[in-house]
Amino acid sequence: MIPQVGEVGELSEIFQWKGEVPKGLPDWKDEEKVHLGEELSDVLLYLVRLSDICGIDLGKAALRKVELNAIKYPPKK
Repeated sequence: MIPQVGEVGELSEIFQWKGEVPKGLPDWKDEEKVHLGEELSDVLLYLVRLSDICGIDLGKAALRKVELNAIKYPPKK
């Protein structure tokens, strides 16, 4: 679990000085986007491994969470 925390920290560092991040990252250099993809992948792989070790169906858990959030935070009309 500790390595995953480190990876999340590395991911957070990327955004630390970026301020607002627009969709598609139009102001980012290609190498910055590649680095971001690598760090996101590190976090994802640790998360998938942790869920496997814990016996959690991550896809099912994520869908349930989306459903619960839709109830808790319904769209504004």
